[in-house]
Amino acid sequence: MAGPSVSFTVQGLEGIDRMIEFLSPGTFERAIRAGLAQAGKATPPAAAKAIGREYNLLARRIKADISGPFIRGDQATLLFSRRPPTLGAYGFKPGRRGGPQPGLGRGMGWGQPSPAGRPATASILRGQRQQYPSTFLAPSRSGQLLPFRPVGGYSRNGRRRLAAVYGPSIGSLFAGKSEHGPLIRAEVESRISEQFIKGFQRVLDSAARGY
Repeated sequence: MAGPSVSFTVQGLEGIDRMIEFLSPGTFERAIRAGLAQAGKATPPAAAKAIGREYNLLARRIKADISGPFIRGDQATLLFSRRPPTLGAYGFKPGRRGGPQPGLGRGMGWGQPSPAGRPATASILRGQRQQYPSTFLAPSRSGQLLPFRPVGGYSRNGRRRLAAVYGPSIGSLFAGKSEHGPLIRAEVESRISEQFIKGFQRVLDSAARGY
């Protein structure tokens, strides 16, 4: 089931409307559609590149959560999913239990485990790993291994209650208040404008050549 999404609308006609008087309506409409189609096609790869440079996600995982373009009239809309991926998409690494704890002598307690344990980690921001104590891999209902953490209490059959652990969604990284969101949007918007003009101009050039 698809989660909520945010829409990004491509609008590249500012300053071009005045060209209508020099073009046939059919040519102008074809140029608009070509510009929108090229800009829309270029957006998922551009977004994947911009997001993947800052966040530890594979390009194919990012593009899987971008739908469109949906072209209607003089607008093209792309949808960025707000359904978050689990930490598995962010390079989750399970932790490790520590080894035996040696006794320190009568009444002196226990020493540090050897080898020492380590908590699970994942990398949201590229190049930075964050610890996730008490998070571990376990099979989901579908049998897929996912990162889980205990949330307290037990089910009726006596099993400990667990919740999957998620990272930020593609929609929130692109359109939310993420650390690098403004830079990502600026880069993608620049690519959209560039590709819209190229697609638009291609139709005009063809019309000028007579085919």
